[in-house]
Amino acid sequence: MNEKKMKLIETGMRLFAQKGYHNTSIQEIASESGISKGAFYIHFKSKEDFISTSFEYFHHNLSLKMNEVKAENNDPRESLANQITVLFDFLYKSKDSIMMLIRENISIGEDTDKLMEHFKVENFNWLKENITAIYGGIAQPFLIDLVIQLGGLLDGYFKWIVLDHVSIEMEEAGAFIVRRLDDLMEGMLQRQETALVTVRQLPEKYSQDDNEENMPSVEEIFAALRGKLSDLSVSEEEIGRLGEAIKALEKEFQKKDPQAVVIQGLLAHFNYHPTIKKESYMLSKIAGIKLLQ
Repeated sequence: MNEKKMKLIETGMRLFAQKGYHNTSIQEIASESGISKGAFYIHFKSKEDFISTSFEYFHHNLSLKMNEVKAENNDPRESLANQITVLFDFLYKSKDSIMMLIRENISIGEDTDKLMEHFKVENFNWLKENITAIYGGIAQPFLIDLVIQLGGLLDGYFKWIVLDHVSIEMEEAGAFIVRRLDDLMEGMLQRQETALVTVRQLPEKYSQDDNEENMPSVEEIFAALRGKLSDLSVSEEEIGRLGEAIKALEKEFQKKDPQAVVIQGLLAHFNYHPTIKKESYMLSKIAGIKLLQ
């Protein structure tokens, strides 16, 4: 994403928080950003497209920070604690914008509804992966219950921070919540509980990534990768490097006997770019390999 587009997003979200979504015009966003109204439409089709892209931009930035934390920590418990701290800090800094969205009950179209659904599934997978990393197979009988319970804990604190402006000690938040997760896990094991919710009870969308019938073709995945490349907030050099990796992957997939180790190595180039993580995962599923961490 180029600098002008990022500046428009940051300016627009600040104005929305100050004046409200409906009371802020495209002209005001453009003027505050030092461009003409016509130039605004070079970057965004409409006000709805603008706020939808803004969601993706802030989600992308949060994902980058979370991935940086994951890369710094080998211990899964410490990693989750630090990711939660990053999440709480991001939420606290964004609470004015979140309050504006809640207060005005903005209906912003089908595309954004789909985006929100995607974020929900992504959040479910994030919780599931972290819980599995901490407890391994021992968590399997209660995995979905633990996902629901940890998600509920986080949502509860989010609401107090955003709606009631409660201030908490950010540095302690992550570790505190991971200890509560330990308590939940220990309690269910000690009491030999039977799972309340299992994966079979979940809507299909929560297991969609593993469903081969829903998998796009290799050509469609590569088209999506190339389409997302120009929107990455990285240097031209990095975009060029990723572009070369995509070309090399396409050649490898076209071979009669593609080499798993080559595909695995090339997909590792995408590890630190959350917006193309889904495509990377789908290619790994098609190739029958595990992604390198």
